[in-house]
Amino acid sequence: MADALLVFWQQQLAIYQAEQKAAQDDLAKEQASLQTANAQLATDGKAFDKAGSDISAARAKLAVTTVPADANALITQITQMIIAQRGLQGAVLDDQDRLADLQASLDSAAATLARASARVANAQASIATAQAEASKRDMYRAAVAAPPLATLKADSAAFLASATVTHATTRLGKNFPDKLLAIAGKRHDTRVSHLKSLRTDLANSSDALATEQATDSGLAGAASQKQTAFQRAQDTLANYVATAANSYTKAKAVMAALEAIELDASGTVPDVLTAAEKAQLTALTTAGATAEGTAETLDADLNGVFTAEGALQSQILASIAANVDALATDPNIAAKRTAIETARTTFKNALSTFAAADKKDLDQWEAVVPEAAWRVLLDYQQAMATLNELSTTDPAALATAMDTTATDYVTALGAAAIAQRRVDYLGDAIALRQERLDSAQAALAGRLFSAIRGDSY
Repeated sequence: MADALLVFWQQQLAIYQAEQKAAQDDLAKEQASLQTANAQLATDGKAFDKAGSDISAARAKLAVTTVPADANALITQITQMIIAQRGLQGAVLDDQDRLADLQASLDSAAATLARASARVANAQASIATAQAEASKRDMYRAAVAAPPLATLKADSAAFLASATVTHATTRLGKNFPDKLLAIAGKRHDTRVSHLKSLRTDLANSSDALATEQATDSGLAGAASQKQTAFQRAQDTLANYVATAANSYTKAKAVMAALEAIELDASGTVPDVLTAAEKAQLTALTTAGATAEGTAETLDADLNGVFTAEGALQSQILASIAANVDALATDPNIAAKRTAIETARTTFKNALSTFAAADKKDLDQWEAVVPEAAWRVLLDYQQAMATLNELSTTDPAALATAMDTTATDYVTALGAAAIAQRRVDYLGDAIALRQERLDSAQAALAGRLFSAIRGDSY
């Protein structure tokens, strides 16, 4: 499919190349007209100067003429010469006005050409970038439309429901007591969820900026807002293409390794824990399980801290939108900061209570499990998270989202580009009119005197 952004910049290039060509033609036309007008001014100026010399000569002759008839004839001649001279003066002033107008038009055409040339260069650079980006997007589309990504959602769902995952889960249950699995799962989910919330906070900040730009910066701001959405959709698809297949392969390998232990009938495949480690865990189960029940509440308290921190970040964005100048004294922000300190105090006190009562029993229970076994458990948890995510992610929908947001971005870019051209053309019109006004203002004193005595008509 044709890439929307690449097509857009190709269209912009054609527009600005046409504008550049028109400006070049206008510039050449104005230069030729200016040359002709300069020649006309030189001709009229020479004739005006000669008329002045002729009048001076006639007046000198009149001064020494003693015959009345001859004097009257000279006076009549001088009068006609003055009339002709004033007509020539009007022509010279008209020529100068014409030159000023042509110079203003020439300057305007030169400015338009310079701007159009800059726009052409920018469009050409944007096309080069867009071509590279379009190739990437083509690769992303092709990747999610072909195996293994095309069927990865269904494959992940099927694998989740497969005997392999069931065997892997069973094997972990034969190594780790239920309560130990439960607390490990809570800790894993708390940290992963916190990371996701931080990503959401960042995305919300970007969205708030984009919304503000769209609200306060006109069509260019609206285009920036659409760009934010498009870039996020493209990055999501790119990340999926880059990581999904490998993540699935790793998750399958983790499950297969655990299944191999579960299905081994020979006893030659080492289990996650040794028999001695399992026996020691069993011996400590009563005290450890009791301590674990208390420890589980700590995750709720820690999540309370994370939730309060997230609420502060959301409030800051809301307060910026409502009244950016009052952030330092905003009572809502102050309340959210207080809530964070309250949540931290609750968590700290719960930790202290746990440390004084049950921590040693849970520590003793957890210490039985070696580092390698904890790593196996973490790999399993991550594999399950990967499979759950892949089984609900439609790669075709990611590609559609990228294309849809790209179209929205291009539409907004087009509107902004049209508006900018209007601004450019109006700026040209203002500059031309300002230069014509300045020229006319400077020439007004001499022009008025010539005008009222009728030099031009």
